[in-house]
Amino acid sequence: MSKPKLIIIDTFSLANRAFFALPPLGTSDGQPTNAVYGMAMMLLRLLDETKPDYMLAALDTGLPTFRHREYPEYKGQRLKMEDSLRTQIPIIKELLGILEIPALEEPGFEADDLIGTYAKGAAKQGLEVELVTGDRDAFQLVEPGIKVKYTRKGITEVDLVDCEYIQNRYQLAPEQLIDLKGLMGDSSDNIPGVPGFGEKTALKYLHQFGSLDGIYESVTKIERNRDRELLIKYRDQAYLSKKLATIITDLKPAINIEECCRKNTYDRQKVLDFCIKYEFKSLAKKLADAGNQPEVELNSLPQLDFSIGVIKEADLEQVTHQLESAGVCVVQFLTAGANWTGSKLLGLGLSDLNQNWFYPLSNSKTLPESLIRVLNDGAIAKIGHDLKKQMQIAKVNGVEIRGNLDDTLIAGYLVNAGLGSLELEELAKNYLHKTIPVWTSERGKSRSVLELPAELSEAVLTKITGGRLQAIRELRGTFQDNMATLGLANLYQDVEAPLINILFTMEETGVKVDPEVLRTFGNELRSRQHQLETEIYDLTGSEFNINSPKQLGVILFEKLGLKAPKKTKTGYSTDAQVLEVLIDEHPVVALILEYRQNIKLQTTYIDSLIALINPKTGRVHTTFNQAVTTTGRLSSTEPNLQNIPVRSEEGRMIRKAFVPKDSEHLLLAADYSQIELRVMAHFSGDGAFREAFLKGEDIHRFTAAAVNGVEPEQVTGEMRDQAKAVNFGIIYGISGFGLAKNIGVTRKQAESFIEAYFNQYPGVEKYVNELIEQARGSGEVHTMLGRIRKLPDLYSRNFTLRSFAERMARNTPIQGTAADIIKLAMVKIGRILADRPELGQLLLQVHDELVFEVREANWRELANIVKKEMEQAVTLNVPLVVDFKIGSNWGEMSSCKLEELNA
Repeated sequence: MSKPKLIIIDTFSLANRAFFALPPLGTSDGQPTNAVYGMAMMLLRLLDETKPDYMLAALDTGLPTFRHREYPEYKGQRLKMEDSLRTQIPIIKELLGILEIPALEEPGFEADDLIGTYAKGAAKQGLEVELVTGDRDAFQLVEPGIKVKYTRKGITEVDLVDCEYIQNRYQLAPEQLIDLKGLMGDSSDNIPGVPGFGEKTALKYLHQFGSLDGIYESVTKIERNRDRELLIKYRDQAYLSKKLATIITDLKPAINIEECCRKNTYDRQKVLDFCIKYEFKSLAKKLADAGNQPEVELNSLPQLDFSIGVIKEADLEQVTHQLESAGVCVVQFLTAGANWTGSKLLGLGLSDLNQNWFYPLSNSKTLPESLIRVLNDGAIAKIGHDLKKQMQIAKVNGVEIRGNLDDTLIAGYLVNAGLGSLELEELAKNYLHKTIPVWTSERGKSRSVLELPAELSEAVLTKITGGRLQAIRELRGTFQDNMATLGLANLYQDVEAPLINILFTMEETGVKVDPEVLRTFGNELRSRQHQLETEIYDLTGSEFNINSPKQLGVILFEKLGLKAPKKTKTGYSTDAQVLEVLIDEHPVVALILEYRQNIKLQTTYIDSLIALINPKTGRVHTTFNQAVTTTGRLSSTEPNLQNIPVRSEEGRMIRKAFVPKDSEHLLLAADYSQIELRVMAHFSGDGAFREAFLKGEDIHRFTAAAVNGVEPEQVTGEMRDQAKAVNFGIIYGISGFGLAKNIGVTRKQAESFIEAYFNQYPGVEKYVNELIEQARGSGEVHTMLGRIRKLPDLYSRNFTLRSFAERMARNTPIQGTAADIIKLAMVKIGRILADRPELGQLLLQVHDELVFEVREANWRELANIVKKEMEQAVTLNVPLVVDFKIGSNWGEMSSCKLEELNA
């Protein structure tokens, strides 16, 4: 006979997990609810699947505890709970009440102490106990009758922690974990431990001596001087840390275990009313559909409701008329094969936002003229998911999609704020809390609707199409509401939505690449590579596989005797970072780095670029990714143009292969001058920083003069380079250590340089500090045009993750604003070129640069237009400046002075 079961909930731990795991949710009046929703899903699942005999929830009071009295710095570094989570706590307590789960708090103690007391007490009474938490502190409570369900990621990935788990993970018994904390401390709770002792060192001595007491009884036997001295010096701190980490298990219980008994299941109607009150529509529907059944099945989300009709030939005119009358058309192609450029069309889904239709294209049928007319009609707005790809599929099949574009992928990208998948199926789950039909292969892997088997039945294709059309319709409305609430509507309507067509045109146009230039450069690299091999073999006295890290490590660190980094299981590390440290120790190191660079240039750029040249057009058609980066910057793939070296001679040689279509055309490059620094001047409002730009000063020379206390004409090249590193480093949150490494000075010198910089520009320092504080308060940052980036790791217990999030908080408003500005300029320029195609074509966007193909006779007129639209895209309190270059290839271009434009 099985034992009765008690489940104890670590309420705040789970609420915190749900808050950061789920996308933003809220009621129509603005009350955040994502943590409540996550808790509701978890608790209902636990109740329905586990059916516990007893259940209770432990909560923190938020007041100081006995641990704070013992050690005032306890949890001193903990960030304040975010307001949008704090406002959900009363609602979570309301939910616990509705589910009849006793919620316990104890002034002066933590929820962990309540959990420990009730868990140990229940286990002694013969109950089987499960603790549900996202906090590893509870692992110390494990024993044969107590297990921990540890939510290690999000709210669904759970580890069941028992004695065997802890033995496998730590080679310790559960009760030894507090000794481990005594030695290594816990940064998340600001428990100090023994300085210099990490988990590896602490485990070493616990495995050897068994306990903290055992270690100190034998401390004189510890061979390593450093460890022995640290243990002796910080003995009191180690025992204090153990005490702070120890969960109390003998509090006087506020209630009897029997008062936690679940005499029956929860009141379904009360839970339904709660879901309706807080607008959990999908959960409410699931509960309502379950009616009076004794159980609710919560293992999967419900499927989205939809209806769809199959268009017969006789229906075409009626459907066309409805779409034209509606003035909107949802578009969804289904294709077979992995490559849309050569795929077979299986069907086309359409919707007027009231009805869904599917037109099958089996048996080599082609799209009828009436539907082509709808797709071509610029007066009919087109709605879809990843519309750029839909436009490409249409174009390959001889059809153009025209009209204003409304894309749920791009809208979801803005609303998602850099978190979560943008696949339609995932957006439906996260925002509609529904699933949509997908085709799954025999291996259980879902297939894209652009990679379906050609033999799928019409019924299956119709069902898949109906789900996608309905999801697009409902997500469109959801995202419109969200964007309006979040202040993203203008960014979407003025920048991101119209940019879809601009990028589609750029990709379709492509850029001509001369393969002979690449082959010639490739031959030069191969010749140099053979020369490098010979020189490397001569210097090392051995022939070996230079591309083998294992063989290279043996040569460098054993044969040549260079100072080796720490050896790993696979051998010595020979990555670029290691070799750059060793570059002055032996001349072969520089040759190896050059050898590797040559190979990278050959394979990553030359060979791949040649392979990507379209044999029909002679041009490379890169893919511009609009919804990938978290800052809003565009990226590109096949090829990745952003990765082509900018300032090196090798990069210039590769860029020489990018040429205009013929001898009558030129390439025109327009590059924002120091746009990120200008944005920082605008945001910070620093008088001296702004003054430099207003006067047209060289900002790096100006900065160097100020921080070095010399006149601008006395600034050396080295001073200017250092100032440049600091100017840009401040944007990226560079540390004294990082700056020292970048400019080749000591850490102390670098820190002095940063201090002098902030003394010169106090407004910049104030802006950066306030930006971080604001981000910590809200968990997000914004660009000038309203783009949002969520930064949940600002609240991470992990120092590395938290520090990275702080750097992103500094960087994103500036880099993101620069990205928004160039996108806005592209939209404005693209509209002009669409009306006047004879002026030229926009080919590329790389970093802060736009590259155009222009007839030689027209380049000045185009440059004037581009200059105006780029420099006037937005209004800053410092001028935006664009630099121009012109040439017969991208690698050899001449600067154009502004006065030449009207010559």
